[in-house]
Amino acid sequence: MSTIGHLLDASCSWEQRLGVSQLLDRLPRDRFRNHVASVQRSEPTMRRAFSRVDSLPHFGPLGVLASPGVGRFVSRRGIDVLHAWGVAAAQTARATSSVPLVVHLFDPCVASQHVKLLRTLWTAGPMAVVCSCEIVRRRLIEGGFPVEACVVIRPGVDFAAISRWRRRGLRSRLGLLKEHFVVTVPHPMARSAGQFDACWAVLLDRLLGSNVRLLLSGAGREQRRIVRFVDAHEGESPIIQLGDDEPFEQIVATCDAILVTPPGDISTTSIAWAMASETVVIGSAVHAVAELIANKVNGLLYKPPARGTSAGAIRRLLRDRASDAKIKEVARGHAYEAFGLRRYVEQVMQLYDNMLTGQPAGDGIHDAAVAS
Repeated sequence: MSTIGHLLDASCSWEQRLGVSQLLDRLPRDRFRNHVASVQRSEPTMRRAFSRVDSLPHFGPLGVLASPGVGRFVSRRGIDVLHAWGVAAAQTARATSSVPLVVHLFDPCVASQHVKLLRTLWTAGPMAVVCSCEIVRRRLIEGGFPVEACVVIRPGVDFAAISRWRRRGLRSRLGLLKEHFVVTVPHPMARSAGQFDACWAVLLDRLLGSNVRLLLSGAGREQRRIVRFVDAHEGESPIIQLGDDEPFEQIVATCDAILVTPPGDISTTSIAWAMASETVVIGSAVHAVAELIANKVNGLLYKPPARGTSAGAIRRLLRDRASDAKIKEVARGHAYEAFGLRRYVEQVMQLYDNMLTGQPAGDGIHDAAVAS
């Protein structure tokens, strides 16, 4: 039996929460033991997600200062593989332990920003990076990270959970009517992720008398900026703020569309859940989005302008609902092939086995999105 230590840090969001939870629930208990630890203070929703998290001693914002605690965690729990769900967690792990290290990355921007550090960590011992999409892998390789240490494992989507959430009737609890067209944007929100243009498009549509409503989850500086911008205009606000009361993946499953409108790289986990939920993806045709979405096949895309706002283009696609039924059907079929939960767990298990036996990280693991 192998023991896996999952290390969280302050960067962990809903994607990491889901990834860890799915492994804890579905890894065979006769083959794997799992322990979760945090090297930095994580957000309350992350701490509530797991029944037990070892909070390792840390000092200030630098997780690397928790290294002695990680060493004791590895020794006390008998850890065979450390699975770091953030760069700070990976740095902390490598500073104190030489056990095989798996680093899970969702955001291509994080891969670009920290590739030099990841190269340094790779030289210190056995290590592999799990890339949630091909664009993360590309950014690492462009930065000089070894190709053989990059493995693309797409996130797992729980189709049964999507069906349960639909039956619970979140829309009715929020006072939404059947005629409302409900949309959301990826979480967490940031200026570089382009949610401001998406919200601007929703506001324009609402001011012109549409029935669109926008669900926002979580909280943060960018969200407050957007809400202030919307509230400065007359009339009823189209925004419904949910805070952390509802899991983001449940919000995606509740909506009619998700507006994925970055000017550049972005994590694509929200797209995977939208496709599986028959939630129409309206997005900018940047590499990260176009990797999964083809215009008018399984989503709607626009070409982002070189300068200025994309709000007008987004609004036009918001009103283009003629092909929604076909798009939803195709997208859900693609999601079954590429984002199955069983496939995700099996591929992570294969990676653990490869790391423990000294095999190349990618042996027996194939990108499901490419294979489909």
